Amino acid sequence: MMGLTQEIVQFIKQFDHYTVDPQAYLLAKTGIMDSMACMFAGAKEPVVQILHQHYRRKAGNGNGVSVPFLGTRLPLEQAASLWATSAHALDYDDVAMSAHPSTVLMPIAMTGGLHLGASGQDVLNAYIVGYEVWAELYNRETDPYHLKGWHPTAIFGTVAAAAAYAYLNRLPEDVMTNALGLAASMASGLVANFGTMAKPFHAGRACALAIEAVELAAAGMTACHDVFEHRAGFLQATSPAGHVDTGRSAGLGKTWYLAQQGLNIKKYPVCYSSHRVIDGTLDIINQENFNLEEIESISATIGKPQASMLRNPCPQTGLEAKFSLEFAIASALLVRKVGLAELSDEFAQKKDLRAIYKKINIDITNELCPQDSAFALHDRIVIRLQDGRVFDSGNIRFPRGHANVPLNEAQLHAKFIDCLHVWETGAGESGNNKAQALYDWLAGLERQDNLQALPVLFA
Repeated sequence: MMGLTQEIVQFIKQFDHYTVDPQAYLLAKTGIMDSMACMFAGAKEPVVQILHQHYRRKAGNGNGVSVPFLGTRLPLEQAASLWATSAHALDYDDVAMSAHPSTVLMPIAMTGGLHLGASGQDVLNAYIVGYEVWAELYNRETDPYHLKGWHPTAIFGTVAAAAAYAYLNRLPEDVMTNALGLAASMASGLVANFGTMAKPFHAGRACALAIEAVELAAAGMTACHDVFEHRAGFLQATSPAGHVDTGRSAGLGKTWYLAQQGLNIKKYPVCYSSHRVIDGTLDIINQENFNLEEIESISATIGKPQASMLRNPCPQTGLEAKFSLEFAIASALLVRKVGLAELSDEFAQKKDLRAIYKKINIDITNELCPQDSAFALHDRIVIRLQDGRVFDSGNIRFPRGHANVPLNEAQLHAKFIDCLHVWETGAGESGNNKAQALYDWLAGLERQDNLQALPVLFA
């Protein structure tokens, strides 16, 4: 019987012979477009600027792969790292499998495609390969990785990115096996770093390490050939409590996980663990008639894994505020939105927010979602007023933008244009209409013979 690692290798090797669910291609393009918009919007974030200057000192500024949102070129590993770090810098990118798949898969597919002269169809294929391998591994675990301290975007992203880049390189089976084995040993990333610049850098390192793993394997470096199912391998080592199934046959090529599980597109640029409560809070404040001074208490109910991520009860910076349920609730009540404009240090330090924090109590439920153990089955918010009135969101199963409550085309387009507007303003590109030009080019990605129009567009 073929082991899991070899099943994955065969799937990547034979991918071009599969009939892929059309919905998977549609969602791959959605993920690429949404995460690329987030990437441009994140270009001015300090973590991106620090990383850019670091890489320029090491490699200079000249030949290499385009980094269009910074107007530079860098060696492939560094370019991919910057693309991914910027895509995740605002925490506005999509979510699936308790992680952020597109913030890794879009950069590895696009920068790898630019480097290798791949077509738009190749890029979409590479994205799907990465997602399917990611899902095949992730879906074998029953316990939340976050409670163990693992950041799934980093640990699974490194392996999935290696699979995607191995596909683009059309590696021989033995080289591909070694590349995956090397990537599995390189994977890392800790929840302790949520709310700091290290978190988006996890995505950048995942891409850079994946490229290094593929290149080292191609140069002859060897690694374990059963790295995923081995008793001391990737899945057992990262499993929170050892409840991981390494024995069952892979469903790759039979079940298209991307089409089945989908992508959850973010409406708010904060940790996804707070989105259901934000929806509930906004519904209450927009539908009911009361002043904030009338609030006696606020009770929010979330799952334990969510609470482990929302770890800043009184954030001092915009970055810390992204991982604060208290901030999310208070911002929604105070200004009736939780957007990019609210994620500034100045706004995060408002006294009016702190007055609301004092009224918030967070309750923990142990009833976890069977489809995603990083979340409670439901979230809920209850606001009690001094006059006895009570406003209850009821149980909220899915946030708006979830695969089961998807954003429509107009909403996706609006988010894309808004993100590019943030970049245009910061880069002095306002009025050049590059946002719509990029949107149109990406919308026809499968028809592009190569990707060279992208750097030309931003030359």
